[in-house]
Amino acid sequence: MKAKTISISALFLCMSTTVLLAQNTQDTLKGEKKIDEVKIIGNTKKSTEANIITVQKKSVEVIERVGAAQLSKQGVGDVATAVTKATGTVKQEGGNTISVRGLLDRYNATTLNGLVIPSDDPENKNIDLSLLKTDIIDYISLEKVFNPRLMGDFGGANINIVSKEYSGKGYIYLGMDSGYNLQNSKTDKFLLQDGPNYFGTKVMKVPANALSAYNYKTSWNFKDAFGPSMTMPINTGLNLQAGKSFKIGDQGRLNTFAYVGFNNDFTYREGSEGQFGQETVFKDFDKVQKYGYTTNSTGLLNLFYRINANHQLKLITNYIHSTNQEAKIYEGELRDYAENGGAYVRRADYKVTNTLVNQLGGDHKFGERFSINWIAGYNYLNSQRPDRITNTLVRNDEGTYTVTRESGLNNRYYDNLDDKEYTGNITFNYNLKDQSKIAFGYQGRFKKRTFFSKQMDFKWDNEIATPAIVADPNNLDAIFNAYNYSKGFFNITSNFGDAGTLKPVIYNGNQDINSGFANVDYKFSEKFMAQLGVRYDRIRQYIEWDVQFYTPINNIEKVYNKFLPAFNLKYSINDRQNLRLAASRTYTLPQMKEMAPYIYVDVTETTQGNYYLKPSDNNNLDLKWEYFPKAGEVISLTGFGKYIQNPIAKTFINSSDPFFSYLNTGDWAYVYGFEAELRKDIISFGNGSKLYTFVNATYMDSKAELNGDKVAKDTYNQDSGNSLLAVNFDVKEDKLQGATDFVGNGNLGFNHKFSRGSEMDLVASYSYIGSYIYSISTNKIGNIVQKPVNMLDFTAKFRFQNNIDFGVSVKNILNPSIRRVQENFNNSETYNFKRGQVIGVNVGYKF
Repeated sequence: MKAKTISISALFLCMSTTVLLAQNTQDTLKGEKKIDEVKIIGNTKKSTEANIITVQKKSVEVIERVGAAQLSKQGVGDVATAVTKATGTVKQEGGNTISVRGLLDRYNATTLNGLVIPSDDPENKNIDLSLLKTDIIDYISLEKVFNPRLMGDFGGANINIVSKEYSGKGYIYLGMDSGYNLQNSKTDKFLLQDGPNYFGTKVMKVPANALSAYNYKTSWNFKDAFGPSMTMPINTGLNLQAGKSFKIGDQGRLNTFAYVGFNNDFTYREGSEGQFGQETVFKDFDKVQKYGYTTNSTGLLNLFYRINANHQLKLITNYIHSTNQEAKIYEGELRDYAENGGAYVRRADYKVTNTLVNQLGGDHKFGERFSINWIAGYNYLNSQRPDRITNTLVRNDEGTYTVTRESGLNNRYYDNLDDKEYTGNITFNYNLKDQSKIAFGYQGRFKKRTFFSKQMDFKWDNEIATPAIVADPNNLDAIFNAYNYSKGFFNITSNFGDAGTLKPVIYNGNQDINSGFANVDYKFSEKFMAQLGVRYDRIRQYIEWDVQFYTPINNIEKVYNKFLPAFNLKYSINDRQNLRLAASRTYTLPQMKEMAPYIYVDVTETTQGNYYLKPSDNNNLDLKWEYFPKAGEVISLTGFGKYIQNPIAKTFINSSDPFFSYLNTGDWAYVYGFEAELRKDIISFGNGSKLYTFVNATYMDSKAELNGDKVAKDTYNQDSGNSLLAVNFDVKEDKLQGATDFVGNGNLGFNHKFSRGSEMDLVASYSYIGSYIYSISTNKIGNIVQKPVNMLDFTAKFRFQNNIDFGVSVKNILNPSIRRVQENFNNSETYNFKRGQVIGVNVGYKF
């Protein structure tokens, strides 16, 4: 056997889950055996660090991936945290969205196996990635560079989550975890809303005759979630996963993977929050307490059926039931009611989300040159806020509290959002003789949304009864109850429609996108390859609404035609170095929630949609050098730039009662920057142990035009003769909203291998997020700026004899303040909280 043949065979033998079959014959003249035929059966583990780096090295396209193996070492349990380990990504503090290269949620997209998945929150475009567990994925791909097979609706990155495909011996794995946020010890009681249960399965409904009788079954009062006998709110988790591979016939194989799990999380925060003008104080709550409780119940089944070497089918179904419960207490100043202090605002918010994602796909190869890949999906999402409660009180000199009587300050609120979406794509691939190929296909996305909200306002009647006064601000049942209602002491009215009619606020919408795409991968030489392509998207958006204030129109339909060219060039300097250049054009669609003129009122922030909002067009350029010292290692440097036409930003609107809306704030914006990444083994030991690091950093600069005349022109309505929205920007140019100047991640790990398959991983992870503009100033009120944040985590994981796992972690060791400061006359602090340090323990057993 020749040495070259032996090397190739050894390479495949070393790959995970791969079987090498060889047929040999005897050469009687030379007296040696020859390999006549080699068949490779099986596949490598896509989630390993070495395989991820290898794919990145060979790809024509610019890709960046984070694998399950790397995430496991870092103790990362959810996709949101996983994504922040990639270069240039930031999780927005105070929210659940991701910013990539300075571009906020609306500029990014989230897909599962290439198909879009729905958002769990109507405020956001993308799903809360913390709902998705890393146990159910192979890897996450951040596609920051567009190519025609991707959806055209992104400017920062398309975050593609690839489902786990298990192959190998059957196993069952039972995992348990627990954690405690040290900040929870600051409170004697852990207050939550009455009604929801431990698992988050109970959903309250709007009571019958909600305006004409007092039929509310749940209490206004916050309850102590643990009662007098239990004082430590401890996080718990339990999951069960299993995988098995079945041989079917001579060539077929069915790979199965299933997962069920439940986990919860208790958080207590105390800090400050407010809303300010240039010198005016609208709301200044210097003492805020937030009690939070979340649950996540997940069930998943992945079936991959390899019919033979040329054909494969896959079925993926994933159900997530999540809840987010908050009890919040705000104390401080409130304009017109308690301008010298004494305001006391209570808010109970409970969000329940059910998300169902179903996908069916196939990969088919016909001969050596032609193949077809297809996948179709149906997504369903239901999100509810059942029985959100708000109360506003004012403290009296003697220490009692008066319940305000103005309409809307004491209310119960219900909403319901339904999203149904059909999506799919099909790609035809034809390989040319010189390893070049042609690909073309179709992608469709058809989404229907219905939304309604109902709010009941409770107004005390001082002419019939004495003012509503309580000694305990958490005893609102003493005021709003069936007895007082029967006596006529207070009225219940709708915030919309006639006083006696519970009329819902609604908006409904359809979004249809039909796309065709084609691209060519052409190999000019062994070193130089190019991918050239174009995508055409035809987009139709239709939205109708019925809201509680006058609008000149009650529906709008928009159709867009987008031609999206792209090219990727790759030059291999040598076997270890690549130079890449990519350019493309994409767009960013306004979301239905951003367009529907629906008013969402939070305690310190109110938003309203803008139905004249237009898409942004994004022009993208990337230049990247990458070096691969050895398997599993990479060093890269990237320069990138984006020129955005009609950028969208969230901005304060001119109004006596200030609120935010979404605007095309100018004709242009740009962001450019530099990224660096290092994944390197520092020291390797003879037994396979090693000290390693992976570090990445991004520096960015940006600027955006701010043009109030453009806003007035864009929102002008001919029938009314007025502009819907008006703003007075302080400057003509400023930084792009959400674009931080610097982001960095540093990880130092030590892996030690013991005898009999045991090993240990110790990882310290540090992250820095620089300052950025949270909202843009108008009328000289000052930009609201998110201040820099430093974060440090430590994880230790142990595996004993390949079947017992044990881990400990300390998250958020530095416990930084998350601060937003408004650059006004007083440098007012609009947000200041700490998340708390979390100590966690997990254990797992593999059967």
